[in-house]
Amino acid sequence: MNEIIIAMHTNHKSQIESLSQTHFCFQVFVWGGISRRGSTPLAIFAGTMESDFFYNDILNNCLLSFIAQKYPDHHRLFQDNDPKHTSQATAVFMQEKGINWWKSPAESPDINVVENIWAEMKFHIRTKVKPDNQDQLIAGLREFWATVTVAKCNHYIDHIMTVLPEVVKVNGGPTKY
Repeated sequence: MNEIIIAMHTNHKSQIESLSQTHFCFQVFVWGGISRRGSTPLAIFAGTMESDFFYNDILNNCLLSFIAQKYPDHHRLFQDNDPKHTSQATAVFMQEKGINWWKSPAESPDINVVENIWAEMKFHIRTKVKPDNQDQLIAGLREFWATVTVAKCNHYIDHIMTVLPEVVKVNGGPTKY
């Protein structure tokens, strides 16, 4: 059976979503972020994201320019404890570049607001784009990312106020969110 494999790198872990297809098997990885002032550039790439790629390419080429443009005076980066995010080399890079990283609790996908964006993106690809090849998949990802407005970012960020009380009730465990 051939499948389209959409692997989206999230700030929690790489998650794989499979769509049945008859002709192709292709895969891309995606990195992006959201903030009160909008979304970061979207990075789409092949292969796995190791620590050196993460800080040399993703942070250096996507995050730093976003911070300089949208948050020139002060920012906070929230990401999970994925090993590439917490490696010594990444930590040194972030310190040298002045990235204000707020460490998150271990295993905390319910309070990682970008997870909801990834779910919406996967739904968009599955129901609207229905790609037949990798180029269509990439175009669909970019099409979706163009819809990630400041208002949408703030909607997902504001949702955390609904989630946090539930996370507290279950002592940091998983919730229905």
